[in-house]
Amino acid sequence: MLKTFQFAVGAALIAASQLAAADTAEASISNINVSASGGEWWAQLFKGVTWLPLPSGASVGLVDPSFSDTASGWQGDVIGASVAAAGSLAQASLTATSSAENYNSLNGVSASAKVSVTGGQSGWANAKVFDGLIQVGGHTTLTVTADLSSLLVSGAHGQANAYIDFCSLADTCAPGNYTEAFIDASFPNYTGPTLLTASWTNPGETTFARMVIGLAVSADSVSAVPEPATMALWLAGLAGVGAVSRRRLKN
Repeated sequence: MLKTFQFAVGAALIAASQLAAADTAEASISNINVSASGGEWWAQLFKGVTWLPLPSGASVGLVDPSFSDTASGWQGDVIGASVAAAGSLAQASLTATSSAENYNSLNGVSASAKVSVTGGQSGWANAKVFDGLIQVGGHTTLTVTADLSSLLVSGAHGQANAYIDFCSLADTCAPGNYTEAFIDASFPNYTGPTLLTASWTNPGETTFARMVIGLAVSADSVSAVPEPATMALWLAGLAGVGAVSRRRLKN
C-alpha cells in the first residue's frame, strides 16, 4: 500500500512538472476579388502554361515527431494539405472557382490555414493562394480585395498572418502595394480592417509583375512548470493523503 502511494506521488509530481500548454493559430480569407481598371483595363493570370511554375498550393508540418504534407496546383483549383498526430494538427486549404483562364480564376476563392498543437509539439501551415506572374496592360491598375474571415491565436506561442503583395520581377515590393493582417501571442487582438486591399498601377506599357496572396500560421506548445503557489497546494494535498494512508496502515 505504501509503495503504491509513493509511486502515485512520484507519478503525480512528474506529470505536474510536464503540463503541456496548448497553442493554436488560425487565419482565413474569403471572397477574393481581382479587378483591373484604367489604362488598357486588362490583366491576365496564365493557367496551364508549361514554362510557369504552379502558383498556388498548401503546405503543412508538425515538428516532433515530424510529419508534413504539401500540394500544388493552378489558381482557382481545390487544394489541401493536412497532418495530425497525438492530438496536434496542421491543415491548409483553398476552395475552387469555375471562372475562365484570366485573372477572374481567383475571384470567389477562399483559403484557410490552422495549427493546433499540444504536448510539446510545434507546427506550421501555409495556404498559398497565388504566387506568380501576372501580365498587366499599359497604365492599368490591378486591385485585389479579400474578406478577413478569421485571424486568431491562443497560448503563449502562436502567430497568424494574411497578406497581399505586388512586386516587380526583381522582387522590389513597394509599401504602398502591400497589405497584411498579423497577430501573435504578444498582440493577439487584431484591430485592423477586415477587408484587405492592395493595388498596383503599371507605370508603362504592358508588362509582367509578381502577385502574392497567402496565409501563414504557426504555433508551438512547450512544457510548463506549475507556479510555486500551485505546486504548494498540490504538495499540501499529497501530504494530507499521506497522513490518511499512514493512519490506515497503523489501524
